[in-house]
Amino acid sequence: FENGQLGLAAKGSGVTFEGNEIYGTNTAGFSAGWEAGGSKFAYTRDLVVRNNYVHDNRGPGLWTDIDNIDTRYEGNRVIGNDLIGIFHEISYDAVITDNEVRGNGFGFDPWLWGAGIAVSTSVNVEISGNLVAGNADGIVGIQQDRSDAPASHGPLSLSGLAVHDNVISGNGGWSGVGQDVGDNGVFTTANNRFYNNSFEQTGTHYFWLN
Repeated sequence: FENGQLGLAAKGSGVTFEGNEIYGTNTAGFSAGWEAGGSKFAYTRDLVVRNNYVHDNRGPGLWTDIDNIDTRYEGNRVIGNDLIGIFHEISYDAVITDNEVRGNGFGFDPWLWGAGIAVSTSVNVEISGNLVAGNADGIVGIQQDRSDAPASHGPLSLSGLAVHDNVISGNGGWSGVGQDVGDNGVFTTANNRFYNNSFEQTGTHYFWLN
């Protein structure tokens, strides 16, 4: 807690992070878009992040960025972090399930970047059974040109995203999918799906087909 840059960083195979509290990190004011906040995991396989309390960090809460595969986020409470609550970026197969994600993303929330849960340019991610409430945005998928990123397990794209059976409640902005590459395939042919979710908020908050 109250570390200068990050609460936790890890890489490698078979990492499990369970039953911990991370809070108040990035006291030195590092760029949270680069690497700061609650955590950052890179180049992992079979990472499990379970039953942690991650709150009030100056940056993302839980963040897998760069070439992670077979990730599982389960049973975490991710609350009041400045940026995205749970963020899976330029990576591969993941399950994000049964987490409580509240009040994140108000430190930087243009477009879709204030999400409780966000997946960016990653393949085969399932998001289910989460409570995502009171964040700047809800649950989002983002397609960008990340051709400069390591891609050990195949081409990177937002594809095979399945978002289902979540409660998405009282978020200020959007849930859904966006892209900034000028290609609508992310909506039509990439097998990205939202279904059986419960939306508990007024107004128009769903983002699809630009």
